[in-house]
Amino acid sequence: MIKLDNLTRIAEGKTKIVYANPEDKSTVYLFFKDDITAGDGIKHDVIPGKAALDWQVNRDCFEYLNRVGVKTHYISSPQERVILVKKLDRKIDLEVVSRRIAAGSIMKWRGDEEGTRFDPVITQFHYKDDPLHDPMLDDRYVDYLIEAKGANEYTAMRKMNGEILVHLERALAQFGVQLVDLKLEYGIIADEVHLIDEISGGSFRLWPYQRENPDLSQPNVLSELNPDGRLDKDTYRMGGNFAEVLLKFEDIVKITSGFKNLSNTTAADDT
Repeated sequence: MIKLDNLTRIAEGKTKIVYANPEDKSTVYLFFKDDITAGDGIKHDVIPGKAALDWQVNRDCFEYLNRVGVKTHYISSPQERVILVKKLDRKIDLEVVSRRIAAGSIMKWRGDEEGTRFDPVITQFHYKDDPLHDPMLDDRYVDYLIEAKGANEYTAMRKMNGEILVHLERALAQFGVQLVDLKLEYGIIADEVHLIDEISGGSFRLWPYQRENPDLSQPNVLSELNPDGRLDKDTYRMGGNFAEVLLKFEDIVKITSGFKNLSNTTAADDT
């Protein structure tokens, strides 16, 4: 049993605490908290039991992604609410969002109809700053940084985020659920971009299929999906009570626990 009280606390965020690993300076421990936030941190509560559920989903997703060859910081989950990860050389202060289906803020700032299907997926970068409301970087400027400044980290993150969405989309499809979008973070380890932080109910939107074998080739697939049955943090954003939020997160655990039985897949060419 790892006694976190005996370890040096390095940093604390909204949902996790980082602890030093005295036995291996190249790794750290992340401890999941029961905190949940929305609206750039404006809405904040503590839901007992949430951390254990987040930890399980994170374990299942990262172990699956490691198996299919994604570069991540994840090493293991030695005990409940604790994961062992590689220590970063540098954190990239961006949130990278990839979307398969239009939902949430993209309908307001871009005007896409809910349920519009993006093929290939679209990916945007957001500067990670709650008081500034995580402003989005203009795609043209990102392309300029890549071409004129040699900022190849953007190329790597854009490619990886799209591939990760496809990997998880294919896995979730085995359980009758559509991955709508996801938000991930990255860092540099040994001069390479790695997926870091966590993947949990607050990282993505999940909508169950409306029926078996839905037709997802249409320009708009809203009729094929069940947004009212969402399994993600939108339940909390929309005012659901703590019991409802926990039930949704428990349902995600029931799905991702089956990832260990899936065969390895590779990212589709359309990313």
